Amino acid sequence: MVASLDYGYCSTPTGLLNIAEIVILIGALISVAFTSPLYCELADNLKWIYPDLNTLAVRHVFQVFAILCLTVTIIILLAHLYGIRYSGKTFAYLNQTCLIANVIMALMMLSIGICAALWEDKLRRTPGIIRRGYFSNRYQIVFNEETHPRPGAAAAAAAFALLAGILFIIEACTRPMLNTGATRLPTHSSDRPTYTVSTSTQRPSNNNPTSGDRIIPIETTTSQNRV
Repeated sequence: MVASLDYGYCSTPTGLLNIAEIVILIGALISVAFTSPLYCELADNLKWIYPDLNTLAVRHVFQVFAILCLTVTIIILLAHLYGIRYSGKTFAYLNQTCLIANVIMALMMLSIGICAALWEDKLRRTPGIIRRGYFSNRYQIVFNEETHPRPGAAAAAAAFALLAGILFIIEACTRPMLNTGATRLPTHSSDRPTYTVSTSTQRPSNNNPTSGDRIIPIETTTSQNRV
């Protein structure tokens, strides 16, 4: 028999944060995919500002971090939907593992978000990039290949990454709330408690004075011995 799903987790603060994190990470991946790797390589070759910042490497690491965090978040969400909250005493350890994963993913996304912000700043402040028409909405030839500058895409990716990191920290703070009242989830009909109703065939005595029957009280008298 298929186990019943824990849809109630989606209405908890932690479950809502999981859903928001998935949406934001997808937005981050879309934003970084719109950026131009050719412009990253051009900015790295010019070395006008942030010479030690390799924007092409930041782009690759961003994608790896976002995909990794998205995969882990989806796994955590599915595990809770399949009733991990009601796994008994082991849930405390599993929840602690999820909390540690949230902290690690928060540090990953915050750090790569800062690097992505510097990446966008490097493109905007490099004179050679601006002269090529970085802010123009047209395709250009860079290194004998056609590309679009996509201004602002790296900034959007940075914003999504920073927001995802903040949500991971908030989720880590809400994780201890799930430990309260976690019990085993009944999945089969045999696991659910049954209730029995006792029936009595004895006719109850009618003591209602308004039913028309006359009730004669029984008096007990004691005889006294006469001297």
